[in-house]
Parts: sequence; structure tokens; C-alpha cells
Amino acid sequence: MTRILLIEDDHDFAQVLQTALRKEPDFEIVKVIGSEKEARHFLDSTKMEGIDCVLLDLQLPCEAGDKSVNSLSGLLLLEVMRQEQRFFGTVIVLTNSKSPADGQRALAGGCDGYLCKRAKISDIPDMVSELKMAIRGDVIMVARQMRHVFMRDDISAKEARMMDLLLAGKGWVEIARVLGYKTPKAAANVGDRVFDKLFTAQDQERASREGIKKRHLALEIWRSRRERV
Repeated sequence: MTRILLIEDDHDFAQVLQTALRKEPDFEIVKVIGSEKEARHFLDSTKMEGIDCVLLDLQLPCEAGDKSVNSLSGLLLLEVMRQEQRFFGTVIVLTNSKSPADGQRALAGGCDGYLCKRAKISDIPDMVSELKMAIRGDVIMVARQMRHVFMRDDISAKEARMMDLLLAGKGWVEIARVLGYKTPKAAANVGDRVFDKLFTAQDQERASREGIKKRHLALEIWRSRRERV
């Protein structure tokens, strides 16, 4: 059972998440918190005992009922969790912010995923589906518009193995089985982030200009790297 703490002041969005997550038999929403003051009280009183995952809004009102929000409240709470409480569970940031500075600070503070909440109604089911995978640890969730903030330059051994399998013509079903991902979708999401790691600004421009699919260009780049080894 994954026990989830939801810190979110947008009542409607919180309701959407609760409805979706409560359908999962292995998820339990322990508490929903809507202000920085209430969140700090919870952290001080429980020391995060029994919590496995936190869904954390970046911008929260200081107290319940306040109409203004503190743009730094979520980041400050993240720092308290990681540095003071020594919480090592999953923290996924939920935000309307597209600021690279916010993304960089959230990454530095120790978040595991960064979800921009601005989504069309039709996109919400896919967003929630990916959120569920992120909670289970199948994929680190990063909104597409923030990937340039979160991507690392280095390719891990597991990611290199994934690219080798793709180069050999393997599909996501087999890659998920070989590399231990729970679903082909989880493997494909990781693959999408690996592609971004491989691309330079010039590669991105070329893909856009020539209409090349990301996967095809990533494999071309990877094949070139392998030929040089």
C-alpha cells in the first residue's frame, strides 16, 4: 500500500486527483492539506511517519482562506521534508508555474517529478495515468515544457542498454521485460527522456525543420556514437 499526502489548495484539482487515485487498490490518500501553515503543522507533528509519497503544490496560501498565495511555499516545504525531516519517499511537485527557476530549485530540493497542471480537459486522463506510474516509481514524471531543466547530460548504463535494444529493433514490450519496467508505457516514457538527453539544440532544430521523429533521430545519433567506439 502506497500512502499519499496531498498538499494542494486548488479544491477542484484536488478532487480530480482524489477520485482517480482512490480507484487504485494500492493507493491510500492519508490527508489533503490546503495551506502552508497546515502543512508545516502536519510535518512537525507526524515527522512524515507512514507517508510514502507526497504530491506537493508549489504555490500555497499561508493559511486556509487566504486569497493570496506564496510562490515559494511549496519549495520551502520540500526543503523541510528533505533536509529537516529526512523524508526519502517520492515527492512529485504539482504547479501552474512554467518558470525554469522554479523547476531548477525543485530539482535541487529533491523532487522526483514535476507536473505542470495546465492541461486541457481531454488531456487529464493521460496526465493522471502518468501520475499513477510516477507514484509507483515506474517513471520520473517531468512535464514536456520543463524537460530542458531536468535532463542530465550523461547516459546511464541502463539507458545505454535501452538504446542498444532500440537499435536492434526491439519494441517497448520486450524492452520493458528485459530492463524491468512494469509496463511498456513506463519504458517508453523513460525512452522519451533519453532521446532528449541525446539531442543538442542543433538536433532539435533539425528535427523540427525536417519533420524527423524523435525516435528516428535519437537512433541515428546513437548509431553514430556506437560506430565511433
